[in-house]
Amino acid sequence: MITLFIPENQYFVTKTDYVLESLRTSILLGYIPPGTSITEKQIKEILHVSSSPIREALNQLEAEGLLTRSPHVGTRVAEIVVEDASELYSIQALLQSSAVQICTKKLSETNIRDAEKLNNQIEDIVSSGSVDVSAVKILNYRFHTIVCGISVHPWLTRLISALWIRLPNKTIWLLPHEAKIAVKHHKKILEAIKKRDAVLAGRLMKEHLQRSHKALYG
Repeated sequence: MITLFIPENQYFVTKTDYVLESLRTSILLGYIPPGTSITEKQIKEILHVSSSPIREALNQLEAEGLLTRSPHVGTRVAEIVVEDASELYSIQALLQSSAVQICTKKLSETNIRDAEKLNNQIEDIVSSGSVDVSAVKILNYRFHTIVCGISVHPWLTRLISALWIRLPNKTIWLLPHEAKIAVKHHKKILEAIKKRDAVLAGRLMKEHLQRSHKALYG
C-alpha cells in the first residue's frame, strides 16, 4: 500500500486537480519513492474519488514525465537520475528567476503576505533545532510557487513544479547553516518584490537556487 499526501479538498475546483496535488506532493516529499508502482485502485481507496479524475491525473503526470507506464509493468514513479541534478537546478534557476522577474509587479499584497507567513513558518521550524523536513519542504514549495506567480501565470508555475519534483530527494533543510541562509534569501527576495524591483528579485532568486545547488552537490 502506498502513502499519499492528503490536500485540503475544498481548495480545488475539480477532482482531477485534487488528485494531481496529492500525487505531485507525495512524489515531492518522497512518500512515493522512484520506481514505486501506483494503481488506480490504491488511489481510489485513499482519496475516495472516482476512476475518471484518477485516470486524468495519471495521464497528466505521465505527460509531465513524473510517471512511466508499461503494458507489463504498469504505472510507476519515474526513476530520478542524480547525475541530472546539475542540469535540473540550472533550468530551475533560469525558470524561477524569470518567473519572479515577470511577476514581481503583478503579485498582490495578499500574495506577498502569504509568502511571508510561509517563510516565517519555515524560520520557526528551522530555529527549533528539530526540523520536520516534510513540513518544511511543503512550506518551501508553496513559498516558491507564490513568488513565481501561480496566481498570475499558472502554466509557468506548473512547468516549474513539474521540474521541481524531478529533483533528487536531497535537501538543504537537513543542513542547519544552509537552512538558515535559505530563510534569509527568501526574506531578501520578498523585500525586492515589495519594492517592485523585478530585476533584483529575479537575480536574488537565481542566486538562491545556485547556492542550494552548490551546497548539495558542490
